[in-house]
Amino acid sequence: MRRKNFKSIPRHLGDILLPILKKRGLASKIEENHILKLWPKAIGDKLNLQTKADAFRNGTLFVKTTSSIWVQQLHFIKEEIIDKVNEIAGKKILKDIRFSVGHTLLAENKEEYFEEKSFLKERDKRMIDNCANSLADKELANIFQKVMQGEINRRRRLEAQKARGR
Repeated sequence: MRRKNFKSIPRHLGDILLPILKKRGLASKIEENHILKLWPKAIGDKLNLQTKADAFRNGTLFVKTTSSIWVQQLHFIKEEIIDKVNEIAGKKILKDIRFSVGHTLLAENKEEYFEEKSFLKERDKRMIDNCANSLADKELANIFQKVMQGEINRRRRLEAQKARGR
């Protein structure tokens, strides 16, 4: 049996694997994962609390935000964010960003970001808990609690502002 003589120049593993991954359709997943990891670096900690890079397809990054207000604000600085991501990536990989509402803040991050006064009274908390506990679906109950707390806080804050303005 003849032995083949492999005296070729060593090649990088990435040069060998990339064509194989492209053939199997996995190269786009690697690129997507790379862009999703760049998002927090490109926008910084404060904006990262309010957003989550959700998917990357055909040069477009889909980002979920905590509210429609953030969608609007981020839309104004979209071009700067695209430039920053491309700069960090080292190539023009990102062409567009689409923002939508759908990200929720993590519990530990909420206290850091929202340092404003809570206007909830004990009777409000009891009423919200009683209503939420009557719901069988715990996830729905949790959402209900958050919405009610936010709405009561908003209304009390407006009342306090009107009282100061008079």
